[in-house]
Amino acid sequence: MSSIRIRGIQIESYRSFGEKKNIIFPQEDYKKPIAIVGYNNAGKTNVLNAILYGITEKYVTKNTFTRDDFHNRNFNNVPKIITYLETSEEMKADGKTADLTGYHFLDITLDGTEIESAKVNSYKDYKQQDKNWNAYGASKYYKIFYINFHEIKKEISTKKTSWGNLTSFLAKHIKSIVDSDKEMFKKKNTFKDSVKESTENILKDSQLNDFIKKIQINYSKNLRGNNCNIEFGLPEYEDIFLEMMFKIGLNGDTSNLVPIEQFGDGYISMFVMAVIQAIAETNDEDKCLFLFEEPESFLHENHQEYFYKVVLCGLAENGHQVIYTTHSDKMIDIFDTRGLVRLEFDENKKQTEVKYNEADDEFLSDVMVSVEEGNEVVDKLKDYNNYIKIIEPNLNKIIFSRKVLLVEGPNDMLVYKEIIRKKVLAITKDSTFADTYLNFNNIAIIPHHGKITALVLVKLCRHLGLEFYLINDFDFTDDFISKLDFETEEDYRNSKFYKEEISTIKALNSKGEELSDRTKKAMITTNWRLIREAKNKQIHFNLPKLEVLIDYKKNDKDSTGIWEAINKLENFDENLVPNTLIEFLEIDKVRSVR
Repeated sequence: MSSIRIRGIQIESYRSFGEKKNIIFPQEDYKKPIAIVGYNNAGKTNVLNAILYGITEKYVTKNTFTRDDFHNRNFNNVPKIITYLETSEEMKADGKTADLTGYHFLDITLDGTEIESAKVNSYKDYKQQDKNWNAYGASKYYKIFYINFHEIKKEISTKKTSWGNLTSFLAKHIKSIVDSDKEMFKKKNTFKDSVKESTENILKDSQLNDFIKKIQINYSKNLRGNNCNIEFGLPEYEDIFLEMMFKIGLNGDTSNLVPIEQFGDGYISMFVMAVIQAIAETNDEDKCLFLFEEPESFLHENHQEYFYKVVLCGLAENGHQVIYTTHSDKMIDIFDTRGLVRLEFDENKKQTEVKYNEADDEFLSDVMVSVEEGNEVVDKLKDYNNYIKIIEPNLNKIIFSRKVLLVEGPNDMLVYKEIIRKKVLAITKDSTFADTYLNFNNIAIIPHHGKITALVLVKLCRHLGLEFYLINDFDFTDDFISKLDFETEEDYRNSKFYKEEISTIKALNSKGEELSDRTKKAMITTNWRLIREAKNKQIHFNLPKLEVLIDYKKNDKDSTGIWEAINKLENFDENLVPNTLIEFLEIDKVRSVR
């Protein structure tokens, strides 16, 4: 039984990676796929390529790399990749041992501005003191499958290149089966004899046979009477199976089969799903490594979720390591972030940053919230499903954003979207850019539908290393925000404000009735929690609420009325749009295009 698993990779000066970055992958007891996420140009593909070089799946020579592979195209930034693998020991064909366990260093040597050599050196230790001679030529003894779904038609091609190489995962796997199948080997000569006899019988007394003989006669003359022999037949035994093709009979039709490559990319993607599943099912003893480049590329969103749950999770549950890049919120599990690697491209540093990679982290403990009920603080994790019913549609959206603006509800989102549009339009005079400003800058605006769920989402943003800004209604007419400046829960609850002053604060419910001290304490405590969670001061309270600040008189939450009110406003003061929000949204950096 062969096994292979990547434990970690270190990348420096390779393409978008500048400074040294480490990515650690969970250990083998983690039975979930590993997702690499990030915005376009964040560096996801660069990570996969680095892995392929590190595990020697991509053959490395001096022609492998160009100037484009050096960070910022600067020859002083020589790419460095170190990969740590854990594998089983396998017996090679020559009786020697194949073993990739250890550290694999990409070593590129320059002669001025020319690449003199490039190779991967393998060692048993990180300090490069004990060379691993068993690593050379060892990768073919392990089950490694890399599939780029952007080039899905190439991935089902079994043809060799002009150099005689196999490039697709399917071709490599078919060849490995043919080479190792003992039953097929026993029948090899019988097969070759049968094929030759059948071919000769078909060609006998045929016009095609006469045509071939004329070619032979003319060819012999051209070679000055050389008595050469020409045979028209099938490829060599080992190549016959690579010349074959998969054909599909739609709706069970067995008489009218269509080559699989004639179908659309989405249909082929589902065929590849079946191939991957079959590989896993026929390698139930081996522990394989699967690397996927954006498997959702040509799939409907329902099939994306199916692919994730059935194929990716199915492979991981059976002990295979699955690493993939994705842009799809259907292809990740937000409740288990151990297998999440989130990348961002830092525009200031001009390099990829690993914003989240906690292979041993526990998500739920980090985002667990507690709230005040009466005079007791209770853990709300038991009611987490109720919150998720409200915020789940936005949870995955957060992961794929560069920044997140959290607002209280749909009307707040309506108002702030329009304010942002008007602010940008006033500067740029470009209506299209103003309409798409948030999308262009990869900033998500999300309603959290309540302060408890806001706490959960703020914790999630902090957990993932995401920049966020929180806007809430304060729900009290009096401004006593400065009085909530307590560092700890103990300080807050022992304070004179909590014990005495809260009872003096006036607050009415929607019916105009005075709120009880118990209700006020719960509301104010939640506000205090939000302030404490937003440690970077990225929080703003609308006093007492949004509707008052936009001069909407009614108390009905009517979206049409809210829209009319916001369109009547020409100026937005800092009570509604603070400078900290403008800076967060980077509107202060926008320049006129005229």
